[in-house]
Amino acid sequence: MSGNKEHGETRRSSPWQGEGLAAQLLRGGAGSLLARVSEVVLGLVIAVLLARLLGPAGYGVYAFVFALMSLVSMPTRAGLPPLVVRETARGQRTGDWSAVRGIWRWANGVTLLLSLLIAAGGALGLWLGWAQGEDLRETLVWGLGLVPLLALVAVRSASLGGLRHVLAGVFPEQVLRPALLAVVLLVLLMWHGMEVSPADAMGVTFGATLVAFVVGAWLLHRYRPPEVATARPHYQHVAWLSAAWPMALTQGFQQINRHADVLLLGLLAATVDVGVYRVAAQGALLVSLGLTALNMVVAPFAARLHIEEERQKLQKLVRRTAQAALVFAVPATLLFVVFGEWLLVTLFGDEFRGAYEPLMVLAVGQLVSAWFGPNGMLLTMTRHEREVTRAVAVAAVLNVVLNLLLIPAVGVVGAAIATSVSLVFWNVWLWVVARRRLGVRCSAF
Repeated sequence: MSGNKEHGETRRSSPWQGEGLAAQLLRGGAGSLLARVSEVVLGLVIAVLLARLLGPAGYGVYAFVFALMSLVSMPTRAGLPPLVVRETARGQRTGDWSAVRGIWRWANGVTLLLSLLIAAGGALGLWLGWAQGEDLRETLVWGLGLVPLLALVAVRSASLGGLRHVLAGVFPEQVLRPALLAVVLLVLLMWHGMEVSPADAMGVTFGATLVAFVVGAWLLHRYRPPEVATARPHYQHVAWLSAAWPMALTQGFQQINRHADVLLLGLLAATVDVGVYRVAAQGALLVSLGLTALNMVVAPFAARLHIEEERQKLQKLVRRTAQAALVFAVPATLLFVVFGEWLLVTLFGDEFRGAYEPLMVLAVGQLVSAWFGPNGMLLTMTRHEREVTRAVAVAAVLNVVLNLLLIPAVGVVGAAIATSVSLVFWNVWLWVVARRRLGVRCSAF
């Protein structure tokens, strides 16, 4: 009896068990982190395979089109994913399932309408001959098909995230899609004599994304609470639009910060430089993967703690998040410092040796960002999204200006400097805002 009792107490005291905040964070964080690690690792595998199949110039075309589609798809999301996370978490907490069903239907409807309009506009531009070069035109055709898929996938992932099924929300996009893409590309690489164009690679990307979308829709159907299916949808059009537009601007400016370097390199430098830089940017994601994964897990909990006015718990939550992010960021940065050039040459080939310097610059920027913690997520989840919009907007303008000044002078290194400076700038800004508005320090120490 004593042994059973002790065993039972041990099981009850396990931090992984139970429905407490710490246990939920550990379970969700572990799953989300594993998914994010898988995405980054698979992303690097995909980058290696694409570099081998397409070469620097072909990979540059693929990277340019993918960055362009990611940017133009942002208006289709209209700031809805973070709003869906927040309102779903709020509805689950209060039992207002009518509001949950309403925000889901409203968000998907708005997203689908906007994405179809943008895809139609892009198709018209192709018909009018705006794109120059056969490779670019053919790749853009497949890229336009990604616009509605990327937008709908984001809303679906946010719905599951708001329900705290974070792993189910991110698995299709972060694990399944890149895994399928990597397998197909590996088969093409091993198939001797197979010629692959950037358009072929984008077509494979479209197919993998479509499969991920279908699987994600099934997961949402499986994990949604039964109350959602029977509830009558309640819509708050004015309130949601009022909250969504600053989030939309924030996401748009974040995408500008994320893709301005690749797009401006494509316009101001050679296509080869775009391919080389894209390899560096993909590698730098290893430094930021901890913070990105934890943000997805922590977001609904931050919203709940703010509603319950648990400031001390909220402070502990964001500080532990920043510290955990540093645990992953520091070793990744050191890995690149010591072995970065060797890894680039070994994995991608000697023609990608020039990615080492921009990789170092980008890695340092991501390391600083990890130290400042989840400030943007925290402010968004606590209804201070307009403050985030202001900071990210100024950072986006700064990023574009610095890219325009530095790319002609120092090429890919200039693009990396511009991106890292703007990233650090908006992190400092938002850290100060969180301190003043919420009394919370988001940084690791």
